[in-house]
Amino acid sequence: MDDSIVVHQAGRVRRIVLNRPDKLNAITTAMGKRIFTEIDSAVDDDDVGVIVISGAGRAFSAGADLHEGGVDNRDVLRAPADMTANRAKVAEIMRLWAAPKPVIAQVHGYCIGSANDIVAIADLIVCGESARFGMPEARQFALPPTLGFWPFRIGLAKTKELLYTGRFVGGTEAAAIGLAATVVADDSLAAHVDALAATIAEVPADRLAVVKQAANSWFEVLGLPQAAARGAEYHALYHQASEWAAQGDQRSPEPP
Repeated sequence: MDDSIVVHQAGRVRRIVLNRPDKLNAITTAMGKRIFTEIDSAVDDDDVGVIVISGAGRAFSAGADLHEGGVDNRDVLRAPADMTANRAKVAEIMRLWAAPKPVIAQVHGYCIGSANDIVAIADLIVCGESARFGMPEARQFALPPTLGFWPFRIGLAKTKELLYTGRFVGGTEAAAIGLAATVVADDSLAAHVDALAATIAEVPADRLAVVKQAANSWFEVLGLPQAAARGAEYHALYHQASEWAAQGDQRSPEPP
């Protein structure tokens, strides 16, 4: 039985837990598909008012598990296939971003690379002081397909700084720049998120859906869907860089 994803429910709150703590919750292909499946299931369940996504162990997620068979640049460098796959991924992310139920990402430890695609769909990101958000791959390996979300959340200048430098953003800074809604001590993070989610879930689902769509519509008017789609294209374009292509079998940097 696959236990890489564990699901709990308390009251009207459905918690989806990334459960590969020995691998810092690195996301395999099958695991990534199941995350979306579990979110869909929660959206379709009338007994669920709020969805929480969190990680077991020392981190939220170290991103994609690139040791899952390795990454062969010859496949990635087939630009049409790469572009098609990236567009499909962003379309799925945007579909879940528009899902009618509130999604809270509970982040502690590392949130790296494609883990940012998960938090991109969250309405609220609540993090512990140990949180370390980052996209170090942007310096040598890949751009996030959800690049379009970053300027909307944290502004253009901060987006450029983080992608140019590849540095990590701690929990306190994440809250200060608007990436996270709140930062709390790690030992109270889960309890804080549980209480927050339970409070939100008291509101009838149809009213929450209206509030969420009303708030999201501001970003839609400003062009978030188009920016996300462009992110998929730039992700593929980055893979065409000659410096990247010359590196052979490539794996993303791993956190300590």
